[in-house]
Amino acid sequence: MINLIKGLLYRMINNKTFLIMPLIITPIVIAAAIYFSSSFVTRANIGVVGDYNVNLKSDEINIVKLEKKVPISDLVKNKYEAVISFENGKVQIDTIKGEDFKNRIEKILQGERVNFKEGERRGIASNIVGFITMFVLLLGVMLYRFFFDDKKGISKRIISANISYEQYVCSHFVSVFIMIFIPTALITVIAKELLNLDTRINAVEFIFIILILSLLSSAFGLLMSSIVKEMESASMLGVMINMLTTLLAGSFFTISNNKLIESLGSVFPQKHILDFTVFLENGKGVSYGDLANVLLVTLMMIICSFLINKYKMRRYNCM
Repeated sequence: MINLIKGLLYRMINNKTFLIMPLIITPIVIAAAIYFSSSFVTRANIGVVGDYNVNLKSDEINIVKLEKKVPISDLVKNKYEAVISFENGKVQIDTIKGEDFKNRIEKILQGERVNFKEGERRGIASNIVGFITMFVLLLGVMLYRFFFDDKKGISKRIISANISYEQYVCSHFVSVFIMIFIPTALITVIAKELLNLDTRINAVEFIFIILILSLLSSAFGLLMSSIVKEMESASMLGVMINMLTTLLAGSFFTISNNKLIESLGSVFPQKHILDFTVFLENGKGVSYGDLANVLLVTLMMIICSFLINKYKMRRYNCM
């Protein structure tokens, strides 16, 4: 099994596409996360459209006068926490911070005093993890290319290599995990140290989070590769599921104030990885519930992959 893992790693390393993804795209993703984090401020910037005297009684708010509504990208980049406008005499509040944040602003407009620091804020570490999640999950699918190349001759390879079916599939899983975890962890930690990022979590905690994410990615890629027959189909299916679930999980930002969508997003493991990071970042220790959820989903994916592949192997042997 060790020799098989070595052989798979050798084939991956000698494929330039496999090296470009983690070594070049990962730094770009981290740079984007840092850029979007650069506008995080202690006081919440609340934009007010038009010449209206709005008195928000809170030391945590900085009012910014605006001539017109700002694009949604300014809210995404955290340039403004929210924008208040008046249409037909009614107040309209635009924000991507969720329904709870919107309700707090409404209460302040009514003269109530509200503490914005009740919730946990996302910092640089949370943004980095949120941004690389989609990329790492996609990488997990793409790195199973040799699994497809070998699939038709899986029985012959197992017999000739004198290993069990479980060892064969496990070898691919371990090889993909190594190719995801080591480059991503190294680049992330190096970026943290060289740029002196105030992530509020140490390098060991960062590595542990990436380890969990890499396990999930490897399991996700194995499941996609087990379900379909061709690499192109696995990539297409993986991209669709990855984009939809990662966006709904709020890895980049909250995309809706709808309670149903928020509840749906909380089901996905990406959301629990992000919450686990936020928990650490806010000094709350280890969130064992989120950790257990991610590990459980990862284990279920691995088990399903083994069962699917075993069924397919028996079918091939009978043909």
